[in-house]
Parts: sequence; C-alpha cells; structure tokens
Amino acid sequence: MIANARMYAVTPQAEAAWRALLACVSVRAGVALPYARHPAPAPVSALWARPDCGCVFMCGYPYASAAVTPQLLAAPVPALARYEGRPVYFTEFIVRADAPAQSLAQTFGGRLACMLPESNSGYNAPRHYLMRLAPAGTRALYRPAAMATPTPREVIDAVLAGDAEAGVIDSYVMDLLRCYDPSLAAQLKTLALTPPAPIPVLMAAAGADRQQCMRVRGALLGLHDDAAGTELLASLGLARFVAVQPADYACLPAMANEAERANFALTDAAGAVEAPSPDHCQLGKPS
Repeated sequence: MIANARMYAVTPQAEAAWRALLACVSVRAGVALPYARHPAPAPVSALWARPDCGCVFMCGYPYASAAVTPQLLAAPVPALARYEGRPVYFTEFIVRADAPAQSLAQTFGGRLACMLPESNSGYNAPRHYLMRLAPAGTRALYRPAAMATPTPREVIDAVLAGDAEAGVIDSYVMDLLRCYDPSLAAQLKTLALTPPAPIPVLMAAAGADRQQCMRVRGALLGLHDDAAGTELLASLGLARFVAVQPADYACLPAMANEAERANFALTDAAGAVEAPSPDHCQLGKPS
C-alpha cells in the first residue's frame, strides 16, 4: 500500500516533513507504506482512484460523494487557535497584498480563481458561502478567470499575475505556506473565511487490508503521545490526528445540493453582479 500527502505537500520542505511523518507511521504500524509521488499536473482524482492507497489525503467532498467509499483512517487537527482543536478548516478568499479591496464585496463582479468542482475548499465551500451573500435571483458574484486553476498554487499564481482579482484557498494550505514559503504568503491578503468544514482526511482504498488499516489508524492516533511524534506533528502545524466517521462528511454533498437547487454558480461569465461601491462593501471580512 502507498502513502501520499499531495494535497498538503505545498513546498519541497513541507513534502519532506510529510514523508518523515508518514514513514514514522509506517514503522509504528508495522505496515509497509512506500511514499508514491503524484505531483501536479497529474490529476489528484487519479491518485484517489488507485486500489493500493494505504495512507493518502483525500478531500472530504469527493470522499462523501464516492460510489465506492474509501476507508477512513484519521483526520488532522491543525494547531492554530482558530481551529479550536477540531479537525476542520476554512476557505480563505485571497487577493494580492497590494490590492485596493478591503472587503470581499469589493471584489464582486471581478474574476475568481477557483479549483475544480470536485474540490471542497476550492469550489464547493466558497460557492455555498457566496450563495448566502448574493442578492435574491443572482446567478453568480464573480466571473471566471481566464484559465483553469486546478491546484492551489495555480490559484495563487493567477491572483499574483493579475489574471484574477480574487482566489479561494484551503486555510491549512495557507498555514503551511506561511510557515514554509513566507515570502509567497506575504504577497497575499485574506479578505474572508468560510465557515469551518471537515478537513481532508487520510484514507485507504476500499479494498485495502482492514487489519493493516487498523494498525495505521492506531499509529496516526497515537502520534501526539510521545515527544518524537509531537515533533513531527509540530513540523506541519498539527496538534494531533483524530478518528472521524463517514457521517462527519455528509454535510459537504448537502452544501453542493443546496447550491445546485438554488441554481447558483461559483463563477458565471454572463451573470456575475458588478462590485458595489466602497460605501456599501462591508460583507465577508475575516474573523
């Protein structure tokens, strides 16, 4: 079975930290988990479809929507206080640090860099959040960026290049960038956060050996019990891993279904509203 942290291997240094943590889990579990690289532009959905997944990060929305449900192992708990000790994350709405916008509403009508519809933080969660802000009958609040941005780094690059006025990014990705690439993170500012959502989870393929999966799960859940494991967790801004259940992720397809019923789009070339004047832009400030 393979291990992989593609979703959160945001820099070479972060990937090295993940490889060290997952190697420790492999040793403690007594289960071989060779690290299989799967870098962009290879689609992350192809990674999730591999039958030999043994300890691989998967976004909660495709997990909860999968026809054949993978086995849940454990979910990370980010250490920063804003996560309140829970296995959750947010979507950050980002703009260039030197952008004139001081509130999210000031970017409405502009171009939004987002990820693929399979992404929760990069598509599903921000769409649901914006749907609650939109005036009745509004189809969308943003126009699409000029090009597809299927990865967080491509979202950031589009914003920094001026190809989009705003972008949407997983908050834990931003945590890791602020740690491992602070010069890049300093070029961005966050205007708003979505409500918390269940964070991507480490999973194994549905057909993976269940006894081995139980040992891997136990090793993950016990990492915070000793100094060596705590140090590995701290290198990635994590407090611990916790057990989660399939029901914890059921809210994510429900969010998508609500937006579909409302006929609300994350971006729409024809139907996006124009940005309001600055005097009326008080929505969506981060807490």
